[in-house]
Amino acid sequence: MHSPKIMVMGVGNILLSDEGLGVRFLDELAHKSLPQNVELLEGGTAGLELVHLIQEIDFLIIIDAINAQSEPGALFRFQPGDIKVFPEQYEVSFHQIGIIEVLTMANILGQAPQTLIFGVQPKKLDWGMELSPEIQSLFPHLTELVLLEIDSIQREGKFANN
Repeated sequence: MHSPKIMVMGVGNILLSDEGLGVRFLDELAHKSLPQNVELLEGGTAGLELVHLIQEIDFLIIIDAINAQSEPGALFRFQPGDIKVFPEQYEVSFHQIGIIEVLTMANILGQAPQTLIFGVQPKKLDWGMELSPEIQSLFPHLTELVLLEIDSIQREGKFANN
């Protein structure tokens, strides 16, 4: 059995402090020893050009800032189909084109990976390269969660059921 292709994608704009937490998180994850079949990708604020990048992937784990009107550093783990967990008035992603559209498009074109999203409520979205301490301090825990998911995919061929 071949190893599934796993991609961890950090999404966001690093110029707007916590909005860039997904991209910043990848820097942290890059220091870990990851299996050969795991690829890290900075989604930045890229839109539909991400579609062709994810079509070859079996499992996609996305880290993104989401606006769930929650306390800074609140962490949400969900799959695209669970998006109904957020009341409609909440803008889930801060980007022009949401990752959900990208996945929908990949599906239409034939193949979207199984996807898991870790969304983090940012504290500040001002201009600036620094993350707020609340967000920075969440990274070790988030790293553990992502490594758990990768481990579960490697062993069981699916995301962890937690």
